[in-house]
Amino acid sequence: MSQSNNDNCFILHQRSYGETSIIADVFTQKSGKISFIAKGAKKPKSKFFGYLVPFQKLKITFSGRSELKTLTSIDRDLASNSNTFSKVSYSLLYINELLMKLLPKDAKHEELFVLYDEFLKKINKNNNLEISLRHFELDLLDMLGYGFDYDSEIDSNDPIEAELSYVFVSERGFRKSNSSSFKGKDILSIKKRKLEAVPLKYLKEITTKAIGICLEGKDLTSRKIFKSIKK
Repeated sequence: MSQSNNDNCFILHQRSYGETSIIADVFTQKSGKISFIAKGAKKPKSKFFGYLVPFQKLKITFSGRSELKTLTSIDRDLASNSNTFSKVSYSLLYINELLMKLLPKDAKHEELFVLYDEFLKKINKNNNLEISLRHFELDLLDMLGYGFDYDSEIDSNDPIEAELSYVFVSERGFRKSNSSSFKGKDILSIKKRKLEAVPLKYLKEITTKAIGICLEGKDLTSRKIFKSIKK
């Protein structure tokens, strides 16, 4: 008989299975990204009905030794419930899609789970969405091993100087440039995560380029949707 596992999780993606069941990809605190089937979850009388919602911490019990686990019980952390998520839904979908594409299956990453949990709490408290997103992206890159050197210029290996100008080079770091208004002080502020002191256009340019490399140039569905709505 398969042993039951208890864990906290967030829903990243879900899809129908048959007429009444749901298969969900979730980010768990102890086991990383896993998939489970919630049998009969679409039936109104099911114990899972209405619980499989994104952006809320769920307490689950599951069993199974195969890649697809079986959900056996679920509860919701009501403290994480919020009515403000509708205002930032596309940004949250973007973060979920990033985790779906970048996280390996069954690889434990508790530090990143905490980062995701804290990100949702910041959004719930109406923190600056743009800054919170950039914080998450930069920390995500560092945690997954895609971060870059904030201390040295890539060609000369000289220390970053506050008053000099630089450009960001994907997969490498920062290079001196006489034609840029992006300053060394901005790089040092990013390193210290004092993002409010950095022009948002530079923060977005850096994270977009760096994440684009991680995704091997493939665009995200959530970005395409957001672009189409803005047009």
